[in-house]
Amino acid sequence: MPRINAKEFLEELAFCLKAEDIVKAKALLQFASDSNIDVEVQKQALLAIGNAREAIAFPLLEHLTRVEIASPEMQDALYELILDKAYGNTDLVIRYITGEDHKSSRLIYLKAAGDLALTETAGPIASIISTSRDSEILAQAVKSLGALRLEEHLPLLATLAKDQKTDGKIRHEAIFAMAEHAGRPAVDHLYQCISGTSDADLLAIEAMAEIQDQYALETLSLLMDSSHTHIRDAAIDQFLKIGKKAVPILTKAAFNAQSDYLVHLLTTLGYIGDQAALPGILDIVNVNPKDPNIRQAAYEALERLPSTKSAITLAGGLQDPVEAVRMSAARAVDKNLSKVLVAGLKNIVRQENKDAENTVAALIDSESDMVFNFLLQEESFDRLASAHVASKASPDTRNHFLALLKAKGHQELAGRISQATANRDSDIPENRDDIYAVDDSRMMLKLYQNKLGKAGYRTTPFQFPEEVMAAVSVSKPALVITDLNMPRMNGLQLTREIRRKYTRQELPILMITTQSDFVQAEDGNGTAAFDEAAMKKNGISRILHKPFTDEALYASVAELLSHQGEK
Repeated sequence: MPRINAKEFLEELAFCLKAEDIVKAKALLQFASDSNIDVEVQKQALLAIGNAREAIAFPLLEHLTRVEIASPEMQDALYELILDKAYGNTDLVIRYITGEDHKSSRLIYLKAAGDLALTETAGPIASIISTSRDSEILAQAVKSLGALRLEEHLPLLATLAKDQKTDGKIRHEAIFAMAEHAGRPAVDHLYQCISGTSDADLLAIEAMAEIQDQYALETLSLLMDSSHTHIRDAAIDQFLKIGKKAVPILTKAAFNAQSDYLVHLLTTLGYIGDQAALPGILDIVNVNPKDPNIRQAAYEALERLPSTKSAITLAGGLQDPVEAVRMSAARAVDKNLSKVLVAGLKNIVRQENKDAENTVAALIDSESDMVFNFLLQEESFDRLASAHVASKASPDTRNHFLALLKAKGHQELAGRISQATANRDSDIPENRDDIYAVDDSRMMLKLYQNKLGKAGYRTTPFQFPEEVMAAVSVSKPALVITDLNMPRMNGLQLTREIRRKYTRQELPILMITTQSDFVQAEDGNGTAAFDEAAMKKNGISRILHKPFTDEALYASVAELLSHQGEK
């Protein structure tokens, strides 16, 4: 179609506006599309319409919403003019949003009703939500109703959000429309939308996190105690995004939290890394919780919160009865070194008793290299370190420590240890199986390497599940060991991704967890009976509950590898 004469177009439009001839003006505006008129001419036409009386401008603007205008600049200019004219003309807005004659016009005026917070439009918009079957109209109506922030309409939005038959986009809009309201009622409705089985769970958690008032954050913290992995992990991820603002809420929640919940709270506080959390974490450690998983989580959090205030507490952790806890305390020691802490370590080592042996073993096995700058001058440390590396450390740990000694000029000590271990490697079974281990805890990865290395397995550590997926796509290991609770991608999500490529028979997965997921019964010794149906459904081959013994780890690995490939 040939482009029309701009001067004639504008003159004709001016005549129609002056004569208030809406019919002829609408007919003329049919030619206002990008294909017929330049953007500058369109701008002049909008300016002319904007200067007209509302009774003339309003129907013409509504008519322009039906004209094909592709330019984003002109679309924005048209919408701004609609907003300007719509303010104070609620009756006309209602007329256009309830009209059935043109969809594009209804969408624009529905959006304007929300952007201008025209509360008088709430009733008609709610009626549209209850009766319309058009997904685009419904989505915009829901979004606009949320922008009006009228509490009496929360139940309508909640009904849409909870109904799994509702279109996904509309459920999304309904959830975030509730978040627009903020306040306790909105948070309560969002909380009720989280069922553990709905696709909308994660959206409701994200929406709740956006509110960020105290009640919303307190409610969000409760979700970290959920029995559903995806819910508590989503809550943790949101708190990590919120950051320091969340610390008072999480610290307060930790006062009366039970085991699983407290582990998640401590882990999250550690990842946030705010010193304000330090007193609360130290208080938890100082009461010496019975559950070793809590103690371990606390020391891992302290590793991420360097402070001289934690010196005495960390030294005590090196004498914990559980090896994994001692190693976590050792990692924290390495990040929190102070004169007081070094003096305490020297006193412990000089005793050369069982506590001293455990302390030295934890420092070496966790590769807490910084502390060795202060301990290598101690004869008692040299004796204890030599004994541990020569008789108990894994080959990788031994090689790391020997390299460290040589780098620091302790050639003689390195030579003695090498000589003492000359024949030891021949006693280690030569298992050729490659094992991938994934855990967000560097200490746990080191523990797996140490334990499995002593049994002759080649173990590759991964701190991020995404890295495992990339590795598995290139080369299939004999076994994957994964933690359950990890940020961003948890063990269940990782398992589902692996199962897209390999079956349970082709690649066994050993799930390690502190959580009571899949547990049917547990005895006083930490031995649990797991729900086999749930494990099979999630693609898990076997579950090992923390804290586990060396014997339990070796037995689980050996059994899974022996059955690999069986149908």
